Amino acid sequence: MKKVGIIGCGNIAKVHGWVLQAMDDVELVAVCDVREEKAKEFSKVHTDGKAEVFTDWLTMSHFGLDVVHICTPHYLHAPMAVELLRQGKAVFMEKPCAISREQFEVLKMADKQYQGKLGFCFQNRYNETTEALDRMVAQGLVGKVKGARAFVTWRRDEEYYAGSDWKGKWATEGGGALINQSIHTLDLLLRYLGNPKEVKSSMRNHHLQEWIEVEDTVEAWISFEDDIRACFYASNGYASDAPVILELQGEKGRITMNGALITLWTEENGYQYFVYEKKEGISKGYWGCGHEACIRDFYGCLERKERFEVDIQGVENTFEVMMKIYEEGERVWNR
Repeated sequence: MKKVGIIGCGNIAKVHGWVLQAMDDVELVAVCDVREEKAKEFSKVHTDGKAEVFTDWLTMSHFGLDVVHICTPHYLHAPMAVELLRQGKAVFMEKPCAISREQFEVLKMADKQYQGKLGFCFQNRYNETTEALDRMVAQGLVGKVKGARAFVTWRRDEEYYAGSDWKGKWATEGGGALINQSIHTLDLLLRYLGNPKEVKSSMRNHHLQEWIEVEDTVEAWISFEDDIRACFYASNGYASDAPVILELQGEKGRITMNGALITLWTEENGYQYFVYEKKEGISKGYWGCGHEACIRDFYGCLERKERFEVDIQGVENTFEVMMKIYEEGERVWNR
């Protein structure tokens, strides 16, 4: 039985709590939040009040824990993980893994130096739609993938940022629409294309200029070897949280994922449609439905002493491309 703690008791931590509640071989024994009442309520909901409540994560880290889930503001992810790894604990971290190259390098060194195991919650890799895309590509249904395009159009208005002391700031969030809302979609796009040779991008703040420093909209053109190319677009300025669209263009056809719907078009068979059931209740549907599978896989790898796919090496390409989009992109704020 692994003893588990969670740092940060916000919305995404609730998803982790629900998953841990359903697992037989783990026990959530400690929760931490700087707001004590929030941690107490989390303990009540997810452990019937049995989990010890902390307001200081370092104090909690010495509570005999085997695994710690980090669900805190972005800028705290890497520093917390480094210390927990130093203590020899397993760490399961929400995205992003870091908000700067300096943070990432320190985290990478800690992962290599210490005995603790590090994993990241890139839950969309575990979606049923992702698994279907994997099978279709592996079976060669559209031939060699020559390109991809992705669209994330969600809605975040001033209310989303008004109650936060860290969102919307470069120093604490690390960015906006890319690092927070669309990093998972960029991760999936790169899953099928690999490491790019060139990234060109631009960022805008169209409707949140009075509220945030960071981008509400980002676009990128990404090129790879063999004339493979991708177009990426994400915006927080839409009317609703629309389903994510990801399309793979192959030599013999294309596969389009639109939320839970996959459309396969091939020269040989025309259009085919596949609808995958949405797993509602554990998280918001547009976040992706793979949280439980991702978390269970992490614990399974701990038990079997196997490599977890979504480790520091497994997310490095996504982090690198994200940083290139931020570093090399044109920023236009029309103030």
